[in-house]
Amino acid sequence: MRKLIYVAHPFQGKPENIQSVEKIILQLIKLYPYNTFLSPLHATGFYYFEKSYEEGMKDCIEILSRCDELWLCNGWENSKGCNIEYDWCKEHGKPIQFVTDMLKHEVDKA
Repeated sequence: MRKLIYVAHPFQGKPENIQSVEKIILQLIKLYPYNTFLSPLHATGFYYFEKSYEEGMKDCIEILSRCDELWLCNGWENSKGCNIEYDWCKEHGKPIQFVTDMLKHEVDKA
């Protein structure tokens, strides 16, 4: 069975961050073809300015709660939203991976 992976990337309402996570996911699907990757930036980013930050994060946490793992992209430490997602996973025992480690691990194996 495929794992559903929530790929958290800093957003801050910037379209360039959507493009960045797209490139990352395209790399990941080649390395991990039996996982399904979900970008909350794509799922909820289009209404980022239509809801309060708190309500938008509730949507993200709802999506995250239905995923098998959280994978964090570079810069997550400086993102309020990514930190909320990280803390939620720690509190609820959901596995956390770091995309940099996942990509590096595959490069090291080559």
